[in-house]
Amino acid sequence: MNKNELGLIKNEFMDIYHSVCTLTGDEILNGPQDSFRPNFEKLQCLIARDVDDQAADIMLSDREFYEAVKHLSHLKRINGLRIEIAYARSIIAAPDAWEHIKRFPYYPNYLGLARMEYEGAKLKPGDRVVFLGSGPVPLSLISLCKQYGLGGVGIEKVQEYADLSVKLIETLGLADHIRILQGDHFSIPVEKTLSLIMVGADACPKDEIFAHLAKMVPGGTKISYRIYEKGLRRLMDDQPVAAIAPEFEEYARIRPKPPVNNTSVFLVKTSKA
Repeated sequence: MNKNELGLIKNEFMDIYHSVCTLTGDEILNGPQDSFRPNFEKLQCLIARDVDDQAADIMLSDREFYEAVKHLSHLKRINGLRIEIAYARSIIAAPDAWEHIKRFPYYPNYLGLARMEYEGAKLKPGDRVVFLGSGPVPLSLISLCKQYGLGGVGIEKVQEYADLSVKLIETLGLADHIRILQGDHFSIPVEKTLSLIMVGADACPKDEIFAHLAKMVPGGTKISYRIYEKGLRRLMDDQPVAAIAPEFEEYARIRPKPPVNNTSVFLVKTSKA
């Protein structure tokens, strides 16, 4: 990609940024969305462009652009939460919850992510997993349970979203397989039968989470987390993992295939101190 093309893309990002940068989190979550929704839809199309993976590195070397896109990514995450909350409520109210959840635009993505987690962690039916930062619609757990016969625990920091996901799990008839807890990384149950701990994209601060896991999980425990590393989507990773504690060793990294956008990274707790 040449310099002129990069400049045009950066300008598109900055145009969107200037259109939404003064919005507060509360305005995005609870206010009328007609004024900002088109900008986030435009952003979604922009980051989906097929460009080489190095383009993001070049653009991020511009400090002013880096700060702007980091804030833009934060606002995009809040807008995604708004969409997820609305969808959770619509699933609960739907006459056929399973048919409704299958119409969720990102459902195919989560089926693909579930396959990546299942294969990368070498899981098997009956295994139990924990998902940290499960959100209002814990689709990762739902997909693993539905597709592969797993059970597990979702941990969500915000009580409102935890309560909403409990109702959703009950509506789907999965309450015997998936349990939702309100809490954070300090709430992760330590079980010998735990096959995988998944650290969600919205779970933060990442460095603190991994430092805590390094101390509390037994040797041999598998951990997974997700990152953006394809093309312009890398610009939307506003909560990167700076460094992995030496107690963990990366043993697999599965790059996404459409419609999945995230790379899944797999770690195992070693005997290092």
